[in-house]
Amino acid sequence: MFTELKAELTPITTAVSETSKLFWQDYLKSSQAMVEVTSETNIKTLNSFALEVFHRLYYSPIPEWLPEKPEHQWARVLHNQLSESEEFQNLTLTCSGDPLGAAIAAQSMITNLHRQLKDASGDQEIDELDTLRAEARKAKRDGDEELFQQLQAQGQAMSEAAQAFAQKLEEMEGEGIGESVEDAEGEVQEKKDELEALGISWGNESGDRNPTPTAEKLKLAVLIEENPQLKKILDLAGNALETANRKCRQHQAEAGYGELVGITTGNDVSQILPQELGRLSDSRQKLSFYRDFLEGQLFQNDLQAPEEKGKGPMVICLDCSGSMKERVSRDLWSKALIVALVKLANEQDRVVSVVRFESVCYEPIEIHPKEDIDQLIRLLVTSPTNGGTKFQAPLEKARDIIEQDADYSEADIVFITDGIAPLSSVFLQDYSESLEKLKTNFFLLEIEPEWGWSSELRKLASQSWVINAEGNFDELGAVFTAC
Repeated sequence: MFTELKAELTPITTAVSETSKLFWQDYLKSSQAMVEVTSETNIKTLNSFALEVFHRLYYSPIPEWLPEKPEHQWARVLHNQLSESEEFQNLTLTCSGDPLGAAIAAQSMITNLHRQLKDASGDQEIDELDTLRAEARKAKRDGDEELFQQLQAQGQAMSEAAQAFAQKLEEMEGEGIGESVEDAEGEVQEKKDELEALGISWGNESGDRNPTPTAEKLKLAVLIEENPQLKKILDLAGNALETANRKCRQHQAEAGYGELVGITTGNDVSQILPQELGRLSDSRQKLSFYRDFLEGQLFQNDLQAPEEKGKGPMVICLDCSGSMKERVSRDLWSKALIVALVKLANEQDRVVSVVRFESVCYEPIEIHPKEDIDQLIRLLVTSPTNGGTKFQAPLEKARDIIEQDADYSEADIVFITDGIAPLSSVFLQDYSESLEKLKTNFFLLEIEPEWGWSSELRKLASQSWVINAEGNFDELGAVFTAC
């Protein structure tokens, strides 16, 4: 299907850059939905119009008109209506130079306008007439008057239908344009949030050590759109991360100043002693105050920052047992927490290893900062079989990773589960001693545990939290402050 569409990537009303054509082709390779919209329509040049809309959003908002043909008047009418739309002008500013945003916005707009265009055309086929014109000229040269008259009549009918279609759109005065553009802008923001929840920057910022190619981002955006569960996971992760950031800011405000241990010199306005500030009210000392401020010689409080737990490499143990699948919210929240934790680790250049388990323990999935996004996606959209629950094997695997891999020295263990499993007192004692020896924090996240359950893991935990179906975001904020 893509091969058929590729031949149609020829502009019909406005010039399009080769760069725009290449990016739009990449998008069509990934977006089956866009291919279906533009191929299963009576408006056969709709994909060419979609290309032109993409070009205006990404490359240049002002159309460079091509010679006008009657069968293309409908597209020119729509372009003029877009140019008059304040919403579209704002969207071009948002998507300028951004092939990912422009492609998503163009698809959203074309999809929304498709039904309106179909109604306006009355299901009459609107197509390119160049081939028909060429056949008519050939018939004329060959002296086949009957065929020439037949082709001329056919072309005239199609041309009149296209012009009637354009007139109908003109009369609609841009109805639906503003709404479709606003929907497109909302969809761009939604996709941006989803990719950024995965730790992928929307643009290729200069600071990215391993920027994700635009084509890969396009594929990811389409994959997310076509996988409702993945969309839900990323939405939950985004909410969790927003709470985490808010909680971290609050934590820094409350505890960031630390403990007062003495007096020092500096120029931190929030910690300057009152006596020093009093110099500002004395005209004889004001200049010397400014000099001492610039040189960092004002007397101020000497604070010692509180010791933070966590913040090293992470080994995440993820319960994939049958009970986690019984309630959709458990599975969604456990994976949303994985996304959020990996995103935070990404930002802090911390390596992460995920150990999945049920009645058996699977090989770890290692996720390096700003890399291995495919590993994370596979983790989110696939899972092992729905077996029982055993804790000892994943606990031992996590300990082995920390002991044997230098990248995980003094790593933290984050254990995500909904239930309980037997652990001997001997094992618990031995494991507790191992955690202390390895300088490892053990964080326990219980996802909707059954009422009355008391997990043996709490005896190991530096901190533990219970997450309910609604996500009790205050608890989540505490999780991300600690981990």
